[in-house]
Amino acid sequence: MSILLDAGPSLNFLAVGQENILIQAAASQSLQLAAPARVDTEITGMARNPRFERTGVRTTWARLKASHRVEILPDELTTRQFTDAVTRISGMQAQTRVRDKMSLGEIMVLAHASIYVQQGTDVFVLIDERDGRQRAGKEARWLRERGCSSTLSLWSTRQVVQEAGRRSGWIKGDKTWEQVYDEMTTFDDGLRPRSEWQK
Repeated sequence: MSILLDAGPSLNFLAVGQENILIQAAASQSLQLAAPARVDTEITGMARNPRFERTGVRTTWARLKASHRVEILPDELTTRQFTDAVTRISGMQAQTRVRDKMSLGEIMVLAHASIYVQQGTDVFVLIDERDGRQRAGKEARWLRERGCSSTLSLWSTRQVVQEAGRRSGWIKGDKTWEQVYDEMTTFDDGLRPRSEWQK
């Protein structure tokens, strides 16, 4: 089983130096962290962005890959099943969609997740962006309707950080999950501040 990572949530954990949360979340359920090649490209590119260049994103991500903590999955349209998944999830022909790099990482995350489920493997996807989460829900329904016994489960940064707060040793340093989440909001405009959670 795997946890498939989208670029946004990965950057959140890397930027605040809390990659251990992802490692522990995977280890706690005997899961493998994985990311499509497109997500790898997006993270590496964003590491040069002024918002992230003073953080440990670049070096930590490279270390996670070198140590095989994160597996990078190929994105080539080499099988009909994968090509069909990209087409279905994106709503356009796969060969056309892969030429548009906007939000391509999350499309690839979901396409890989769908293939895992169709092959009988439960998979978890970590996506925060609203459109990506809607696509994930739609694909999960498609898989259920076709009688797949395995499942596609959707996680969010908020959900994983809150779980880390309930687990001993997941969060590095003398910090609460609230402090970690608040730090993440300074790097990700898409994360809702905790003050808005009840609104």
